[in-house]
Amino acid sequence: MVLEQYIQRVEERLHLLVKKLQQVQAENALLKEEVSIQQQELQRQQQAVQGLEERLQLMKIASTAQGGTTIAEDEAFKKEIRGKINDYIKEIDRCIALLNS
Repeated sequence: MVLEQYIQRVEERLHLLVKKLQQVQAENALLKEEVSIQQQELQRQQQAVQGLEERLQLMKIASTAQGGTTIAEDEAFKKEIRGKINDYIKEIDRCIALLNS
């Protein structure tokens, strides 16, 4: 009798564990899907930010070309452009060095 009761309790606990496992697996699947959706949203937002930054840069260039900036803004913009040009030149020099080696 005692052995049968012990086996029955073990079976009940096993059923509970299986049920909890299924619940956790279902929750895990939902969380994975949510993570995937959030990653896609983050990527979409990063692309939107990049597009807006490019538009802002073009607007700065257009504004500078039309003379619609203050001296401080113009100098900061010129400094930024010089920095980018210098970065491009350094990258080109590295590429040339790699091609020559």
